[in-house]
Amino acid sequence: MAAKASAKRVATVRSPRPAPGASARAPARASRDAVNPVAARSGASRVGLSASHYTSSTVYAREQQFLFARGWVALCREDELSEPGGFVATQLFDEPVVVVRGKDNRVRVLSNVCRHRGMLLAEGTGCVSRLQCPYHAWTYGLDGKLLGAPLMRDQVAKRNCDLPEFGVWCWGGFVFANADRKVRPPRMTALDQQIGRYGFEHFHLIDVFEEEWPCNWKCLVENFMDAYHLSVVHPGTLRPLTPSHLSRKSVSGKAFTSYIANYTDTAPLRRNHAAELSDAERRQSQLFCVYPFLIASVSADTLAFLMLQPNGVDSVRVRWGLSSFEARLSRGAARTRVKKWQAINQEDHAVLARLQHGLRSRVYRPGPLAPPDLEGSVADFHRWYRGALKK
Repeated sequence: MAAKASAKRVATVRSPRPAPGASARAPARASRDAVNPVAARSGASRVGLSASHYTSSTVYAREQQFLFARGWVALCREDELSEPGGFVATQLFDEPVVVVRGKDNRVRVLSNVCRHRGMLLAEGTGCVSRLQCPYHAWTYGLDGKLLGAPLMRDQVAKRNCDLPEFGVWCWGGFVFANADRKVRPPRMTALDQQIGRYGFEHFHLIDVFEEEWPCNWKCLVENFMDAYHLSVVHPGTLRPLTPSHLSRKSVSGKAFTSYIANYTDTAPLRRNHAAELSDAERRQSQLFCVYPFLIASVSADTLAFLMLQPNGVDSVRVRWGLSSFEARLSRGAARTRVKKWQAINQEDHAVLARLQHGLRSRVYRPGPLAPPDLEGSVADFHRWYRGALKK
C-alpha cells in the first residue's frame, strides 16, 4: 500500500508527569509602565545582535554548521500519528524525511528517499501499513527495513538497503528530529514544572498550516518571545487581552526560555481546562521557545505553535498550528480560534518583512533591549545563540 495523503487526525499521547511548581501572575491593576525593578536593573545594559547576524550569508553558513546540523527540530505533533502507520512526510532542512509511528508504537524519523534510485516515498499525511516506492515498488516496513524489491531478490540480499534513521525526541506532544543521532535530548525539568499542569501534550490538533515568511529565522523567534511589541503590533487582537505591561519573565534554561502574558481583568475566563490549573494559570498564556526552532503559546484551552526551519538568510519555512484542550471542539469554535491566530500571524508577518528590510541598513547599530519582563526572553535567546555559535 503506497503512502498517500489523508486528512485523518485524532489522538491522545503520552507525557511525563511534571513536578508541581509555582506560576507567577501580575497584579491585575499594574500600571502601564510597571515592571519588576530588579529585572529592570539587570537587563538595562543588554543590546541586541548586530545586523549581520540577520543578513550575512557567512553567518548563515556558520549557523548551518554549528546550529542546524546538531539542533533539535520540531517536525509535527504526536497526535498527527494517531495510530501505527500514521505518518507525516516533511523536511529536515534540505533532507526529505517521513515521521511514522511503527507497529511497536515507537515514533521514528526515517529518510523519505528510496534506496534504489532516490525516489520520494511518501507525501502529505496519512496512515499506511508499509512504505512503498511509487517508481519501482520497493517496499519498506514502518521501521524502515526493506521488505521487498520486485525481481531483485539476489541483488539486494547482500546489501543493507534499509532506510536511514534520524535522532528522535518526543516532548510535550511534539516530535523533534536531529540529523546527528549522537546528540542527547535536553533536560526540560524547569519548564515542565512551570507549564506541565496545562497538559498540552494531550491537547487535540485543530489544524496545521505551512507558510514561508520573508525574514531571518531569528527575527521570528525574537518576535514571538518579545512581550514589548504586543500592545503596538496587535492593537485589536492581543492588546485587549494581554497588553505588554502585564507580561512577566518566566523560567529559562540551557535549552529554553519563557515568559507569561497575563490577561486583563475584563478578559473572559476559560471554562475548559485541566483540573490541576490554578486560578492564576487560567488567566494567562505561557509563551516558550525550545531552542532553536520551536516557539509556542499555551493557555488553559489552546496551544498555538510555530515549528521553524530556516530556508536561507532571509526566509523561513513555518509549520504552524493550533491544538485544543477539548477533544470535541465545535466547527464554529475551531474556526474562531484559527481566524484569531491567522490575524495575529498576519500582523507579525507584515512587521517582520519590514524589519528584515531595515536590518539591511549599513548604518544601523542595535540599541539596548527593554527590561526582562518585556524582552528578557529575547536576551536569553541571544545568550544561547552566541554560545552555540562559539562551540
